Amino acid sequence: MAGSTSEDVLLIEQGVVKAVLVARDGAESVVGFLGAGDLVGEIGVMSGQPRSAHIVALTSGRAIRVSSREFLRMRSEHRDVLRLVDEVWHRRQRQSDERQLALTRDVTSRLAMSLLRWARDLGEPTPGGLLMRGISQRDTAQAIAASEKSVEAALRVLRSAGMVKTWRLTYLIPAPALLEARIGRSGR
Repeated sequence: MAGSTSEDVLLIEQGVVKAVLVARDGAESVVGFLGAGDLVGEIGVMSGQPRSAHIVALTSGRAIRVSSREFLRMRSEHRDVLRLVDEVWHRRQRQSDERQLALTRDVTSRLAMSLLRWARDLGEPTPGGLLMRGISQRDTAQAIAASEKSVEAALRVLRSAGMVKTWRLTYLIPAPALLEARIGRSGR
């Protein structure tokens, strides 16, 4: 939980989780989604500071738990662990930059950009396209800094264009290149 001591680090092997920041008044905000290959809790362990967010599982999954002491030892002794931490931090910084740039776009473009990134990072390829499970419309709205009504309207636009199909907690991007082209057109 946010504010608690970081006593271990998790390496997500499978599944999708959301990272949630909690304001002093208790309001929560989804700041991102994590999946296979992502670390959870490493910032608090390395800084000695309380956790900045809490994590909520969105799908069933699996993670490897490493105690803080063992993680710090492994990070200092094994280049592969240090490389993993660097890769995770670089990916988070890139995602943060992309999220900031996306805020200059309209909601439909922000949604398209985010769905495409999440599907590529967290989804699974299927014969019908990139499939992503577990992310609600409310979480989507918080993650892209938009209202739920705006996200619903943007989803209608993308569905009617055949760029996205949706079911309960499921998004399918049938043709990622088509969605990518829509994003490119909206940036002009």
